[in-house]
Amino acid sequence: MRKTPETILALDPGLRELGYAVLAGRRLTASGVLNLRELPRCQRLAAARSHVQRWAKAHKPTAIVVEKTYPHPLPWLDELYSLTRAVRRIASRRRAAFAVYAPQTVRKSLVGNGWAKKPEVAVAVAHRFPQLRVHLTQDRRWKERYWQNMFDAVALAIHHQRSQQPPSRGR
Repeated sequence: MRKTPETILALDPGLRELGYAVLAGRRLTASGVLNLRELPRCQRLAAARSHVQRWAKAHKPTAIVVEKTYPHPLPWLDELYSLTRAVRRIASRRRAAFAVYAPQTVRKSLVGNGWAKKPEVAVAVAHRFPQLRVHLTQDRRWKERYWQNMFDAVALAIHHQRSQQPPSRGR
């Protein structure tokens, strides 16, 4: 009997740019960056929430993973944490597993160094998914930073997938 591969929706949260990736088994079925910069600050959280709901409905993930965010006492700085809480509720309603990983944990898993820089993570991800190499080198620094949100989301999905696999037995 063949088990259906797990579908993972991974999010690198941000209220300027939100990186996302959908991993179905070993295939990367969707990835990109949601640009929220053009929206007024008061509309960004609602727009991000709405897009996550659409992605969850379209891809039917069995797991939704998010990069760890922290609560903040100032309301306008707490919106990122509010986004994580909203994603947790979306996962719960869709009966999908929900996981949060610290960036250092993901980087350690992928690159072998928890303090690796974003470009190093991007190279490791592009090594696994060659179709993403086009986003590695850009003519402007802001474009590199923009696409690193997507690379971080893909890295989250890979890390979650690896952490769910049972350890292999050696002989």
